[in-house]
Amino acid sequence: MGNEIIIRKMNENDMLTVYEQICDLEANSFNIKLFESIFFQNINDNDKLYYLAEDNMGNCLGFVSCHLQLLLHHCGKVAEIQELFVKNEVRGKGIGKKLIGYIEGILKELDCVSFEVTAQNKRIETHEFYKNNGFKNSHLKFTKTIE
Repeated sequence: MGNEIIIRKMNENDMLTVYEQICDLEANSFNIKLFESIFFQNINDNDKLYYLAEDNMGNCLGFVSCHLQLLLHHCGKVAEIQELFVKNEVRGKGIGKKLIGYIEGILKELDCVSFEVTAQNKRIETHEFYKNNGFKNSHLKFTKTIE
């Protein structure tokens, strides 16, 4: 890994890299055609922010996706991290922190009133990471699978 971390907006050429990382993150193998369709739609949507971190050799180190929405109960624009992934071999080197800081700068420019993230209960280290990056545990999230 080179020393410099570059954060850039994702493009269509990043699809396979992101697919592999999402499959790793979720320990699942998703339908690649469906994933591709969603990926292309999302990276072209102004209310969805997709950024990639790479070293100065062009190696992908991780990425973040963040969705924006206007919510009545916040009376403003809210941003929520949907996925944040950093490769195992480079975790603990500040890449996740840089991705969050980068996105937060954009959110300030977009006049967002809140920045949120949800992490599964079993991801204790992830909870600590978000707390260490200024997020507060303020809600419980309930989910239901639609069959």
